[in-house]
Order: sequence, then C-alpha cells, then structure tokens
Amino acid sequence: MLFVAGLSQVTLMIGRSMVTSSSHAAPSTSVAGPGRTERKHAQILASARTLFMAGGFDTTSVDAIARHAGVSKATLYGHFADKDALLLALVEADCRSMGETLWIRDERPIDLERDLREIARRFLAMFLDGRGLAMHRLVMSCASRYPAIAEAFMTAGPDRCDAEVAAFLRAAEVQGLLDVPDARLAATQFLTLIQGRLPLTWALSMKAPSPAVSRAQIEGGIKVFIAAYGRTEARSRRPARAISTSASRRPRASAAKRP
Repeated sequence: MLFVAGLSQVTLMIGRSMVTSSSHAAPSTSVAGPGRTERKHAQILASARTLFMAGGFDTTSVDAIARHAGVSKATLYGHFADKDALLLALVEADCRSMGETLWIRDERPIDLERDLREIARRFLAMFLDGRGLAMHRLVMSCASRYPAIAEAFMTAGPDRCDAEVAAFLRAAEVQGLLDVPDARLAATQFLTLIQGRLPLTWALSMKAPSPAVSRAQIEGGIKVFIAAYGRTEARSRRPARAISTSASRRPRASAAKRP
C-alpha cells in the first residue's frame, strides 16, 4: 500500500511538472520564437561584422563570433552553415542597408544638373562612410578566394547603382535632355567620374576628403558628363567628322600644286 501510494504521489508530481514545464515552454515557441530567431540572427551578423572588420576574416574564429554574440556554436550553426556563409550573408545585408536608392522616380520633370548632383551626392556618401569603407576592404581581402563573395558584392553594390543611374539616363533621354546610345555604359562612366580617386585616397590616408574637395569632384564630373552626352542645338548641327576631315585635307592638296 505504501508503495502504491508513493508511486501515485510520484506520478502526480511528474504530471504537475510536465504541466508546469509545458505552460512555460509554449510561449517561447509560439510567441517569442520568430522574433527571438531574428534577434539571434541579427546578433550573430553584428558580431561577425565587428570582428571581421577589426581583425580580418581569416583570423576570426567561429568560437570568437559565438562568444561575442552571446550564443552557442550550435545556435550559430543553426543560422549559418559555416563561416563562409556568414560572410556572404553579411556582405549581402550590408550592401542592401548601406546603399540608399540613387534615383527615386517621381512625377516631376527632370532637372538634369540638379538630379545628377543629387545622385552623385548619394553615391559618394556610400564610399565616404566609415562602415562602407571597412566593408569594401573586407570584400577586397576575400574576393580572390571566395568568388561568391565578390559576386554578391557586385550584384548588391556596383551593379545595382549602375542600373539605377541607367534608368535615370534613359528617362532624361526621353525628355530630350541627353543622347545616350548605351545607358548602362554611360551610367558606369558617370559614377566613375563622380568617384574619381576619393575612396582610394581616403583608404590610403584614413582621412575623408573635405566637403570642398567632394563638391569639386561632383561638379567637375557633372560638367564633363553633360559635355559628352548632353543634347544641345549646337551639337545636333555639328558637321559629320568624315566631312570635316576630308574638307581639311583639300587645302593641303591644292597647296601642294602651287609653284
């Protein structure tokens, strides 16, 4: 009897324990699950960013990232297959978050110089940001060994910027402001004019260019670009190069026949 009574009491205690534990476990899976998972994911990415940019990708271990993020290695591997996958996710996330849209299409008629200036300022701001520079260095240090990293960076960064500027240039051409046979090429040329050597000099000197230097780079780039692609009456009346070349040869030929 004592054994049966004791067994019943143990069974009752186990049952209560199961009810209690289940009542505590349920909210963690149904209420806090998705949000908690996202927070852990963001924590791991933030820690990887800090450690990769401070000490480099190769010298940073998964153990160090997990400790910095306050998670176990099992949790980290639950979010990312390995350190390479973590770097790839970091590059994609940072390229999306750092780069604002260069041209926002609206109903206003295009003001060529004003809108090119705004595009240029937004583009240059991405390069002259400390976090952007650090990410650029990180990608450059890993790109040759991890082609997927380089591809992700190009897709989310330079390719996206070129596509947005090309869309603007096509819209400007429709409004009769530009003549751009190859909008994608012209977009690359414009952004190259705006960028110049500013990111390189900052990366080498660890000092951002002054606002005056940035403004001069932007204004000079816009001036050169419009000179090359701007549609003007004078440009449309310009004689064909072949005609002017042949005409320039005639006086020399006649002069040769003079005694």
